[in-house]
Parts: sequence; structure tokens; C-alpha cells
Amino acid sequence: MNKLMFFLFGCLICFSGCAKEVEPEEYVSEEEKEVIRLVNEERTKAGIVPLEMERSLMQSCDIRAEDLTIKFSHDRPNGEPWHTVIEIESKASGENIAYGQRDAKSVMATWMNSAGHRANILNPNFTHIGVGYIYKNNTAYWVQLFTKK
Repeated sequence: MNKLMFFLFGCLICFSGCAKEVEPEEYVSEEEKEVIRLVNEERTKAGIVPLEMERSLMQSCDIRAEDLTIKFSHDRPNGEPWHTVIEIESKASGENIAYGQRDAKSVMATWMNSAGHRANILNPNFTHIGVGYIYKNNTAYWVQLFTKK
């Protein structure tokens, strides 16, 4: 009986000590973190409040990045509009997509030199951001999702 109690107690300690809630940042690539940093740098320069990274948007961006490897479009491969990937409630949303740029600095330069993409990045109504990046078939695919909660 003592051995059984010791075993169960040991398992309880192991599982409670080993089971750790993973922070969202642990799923974010260095490239994605850099895009978020650069977005917030641009917003700060323009006098706009920085965006907060949203875990659910990060997950949605991963899905959209994979979508882009199948069909590079604001419509999803199944024909639905891009915003159907967003699972959180929002009052407004926007999407930027790109492909071919090798790093965060390059993709941000591309977006900032495009009026529509720049407008999303600097939209003062947006409060949250997600970024997705995937390198597949020798091509980098990038996604930004913006929302207002």
C-alpha cells in the first residue's frame, strides 16, 4: 500500500510539474515576431497605438499561410472569403498577404510600399494582429490578420 501511494504521489508530482501551459509566443517563429515588431514600429512612428498579438489570429494565420501555398488569393482554396478563417469575434478585420520575400524586413517593405497594405498596417481602428509565415516549395508565404475587438 505504501509503495502504491508513493507511486501515485510521484506521478501526481510529475504530471503537475511537467504539465505546463504553453505561452503563445512559444508557437511564434522569429520571422513572425519580427513582422509584429516592425508593424508596431511603423505604428509608433505614425503616432498609432501598437497592436497586441492574438493567439487565435496567429493560428488563423498559420491556416491562411498554408491556404496560400495552394491558391494565392484573398479567397480561400475552398472558395470562401479570407475572413472565414478568423474564429474570434471582431468589429473589423483586415488581411495582408505576400509571397516571395525572404525575410520580415523585405515583406514589410513590400507592404509599406503598397497603399492598401500600408492602410491595414496603420489602421488606428485595429487592436490585434496575427502573422503567419511558411516556406514551402522554395517560396515564402506571408499573412497578416488584423482585428478590432
